[in-house]
Amino acid sequence: MEIHCHICGGFINDPGVIAYRLPVDAPSGVVPVSALCTCRTPTVYGPPPGHASSPGMPAIPHGAM
Repeated sequence: MEIHCHICGGFINDPGVIAYRLPVDAPSGVVPVSALCTCRTPTVYGPPPGHASSPGMPAIPHGAM
């Protein structure tokens, strides 16, 4: 799976340095590119791996789906 920075669109080759942010703080979308991410701290808007949701995100009520 490829992970792209949500700031520059570049490919993140070291997932250990990603800063995860709440999606409500996300700026407008960035188009993924084939180049490497050049940001000091690559940013992904969404929950980190292993989490079903981010803190502050409303839960889907049971039976809604």
